[in-house]
Amino acid sequence: MHVKKTLALLLFYCLPSHAFTIMLDPSGDAQHTGRTVNNTFERGISLQCAETLKQKITDAFPNTRVILTRVPGETLQPLQNASFANRLNVDLYLSLYFYKEQETSQHVTLYYYLANKTTDFWHQPDPLFFYPAHQAYLLNLQTTKRLGTQFLSILKSPDDIPFFKATGLFGIPFKPLNGITAPALSLEIGLQNNKDWNYIIDPILTFIECAQNEL
Repeated sequence: MHVKKTLALLLFYCLPSHAFTIMLDPSGDAQHTGRTVNNTFERGISLQCAETLKQKITDAFPNTRVILTRVPGETLQPLQNASFANRLNVDLYLSLYFYKEQETSQHVTLYYYLANKTTDFWHQPDPLFFYPAHQAYLLNLQTTKRLGTQFLSILKSPDDIPFFKATGLFGIPFKPLNGITAPALSLEIGLQNNKDWNYIIDPILTFIECAQNEL
């Protein structure tokens, strides 16, 4: 295990057990730059946003611990983030993706993991049943959808987020969220300017407050 992951685990178990835990997953890693946004790469913007968001969350919610899935220069393996999140039993998982917005309005879209739109919502979770990685999302699917709907309502509010237009909440077999048992959502955000991600911070903080009350 990467030394920083080991330190994060040690810190996690040394902190009070009642703390609300959020895992932030900035897209990309040392080998995957992501998309180009103006004069930089998606991986750099996502990490910068995640680091700022971590500090803002810590300041706003002192009883909340925030863990980042990666640091600069780190290369991630398949399902590594899911294993990390499940081992720490996080309460909420958020991943951040960015692209160069080509339209006049800047857009933000929410995703959650859903493999079968016809049958998945009929599933009754069984905490005693061993779920393979590709079905881990079923344990908290209803909660994930409920939180995603709340988040979407925040993103659609012109008072909360005047600089972005929310396109919707979509359940798809989104690979980066595969294997995670906690409620997990992914944001894909279109940027016209590299620093416009700052406008998404406050809506995320509003959502986190709602999520803490919900969970």
